[in-house]
Amino acid sequence: MRFDVRTKEGAFPLVLALLALAAASYRFVFVPEIAEIRALKAEVARKEAEVADIMALRTAVEESRRGDGQQLDQRLRSWEQRVPASPQPELLLAEIGERAVRHRLASFGLTAAAEAAETARPAESPESGANPKAVRSLRETRYRLTFRSTYRDLAEFLDGIPSMRRLVTVRSVAIRGEGGAMTATVDVSAWHRGTP
Repeated sequence: MRFDVRTKEGAFPLVLALLALAAASYRFVFVPEIAEIRALKAEVARKEAEVADIMALRTAVEESRRGDGQQLDQRLRSWEQRVPASPQPELLLAEIGERAVRHRLASFGLTAAAEAAETARPAESPESGANPKAVRSLRETRYRLTFRSTYRDLAEFLDGIPSMRRLVTVRSVAIRGEGGAMTATVDVSAWHRGTP
């Protein structure tokens, strides 16, 4: 039998051989490359997901920092308003006067008590190695309030002191009863900032 490519019978084995060669080359050359390409695509997708997670986390951290910073700034402003740089007695006396009228305190009198005291407050504990120059001080001005009132009005007046615009603390309360009326003496401290 003669092999002639130009005839149908001779071309068939050649076509089969070429198809077998193409299938073998696809199997040994392209299939591993395609598998590697798929693996690389999966790796790229994983890395992109990691980057997206990291970016989302970074954004959350930045927003958290901004939020914490804003909270700290707000607290600092609130502190600076409640503890002014100077005594500002006229503003304090006006606020105490408003509260005395609101709570119906009779025979109200206000005097400056003993001289102002100074209390040093370190910014950090001494064990932490804080710079001694970083110590801030709070200065205290004491006042004595005397008035007549009912027990309920006295209690409401004292309960309102922590909500004052200024930082004011109650040092002592003395009460005397006189013929159905009650006379109270309240010593308070108003605080302001100072430098050592």
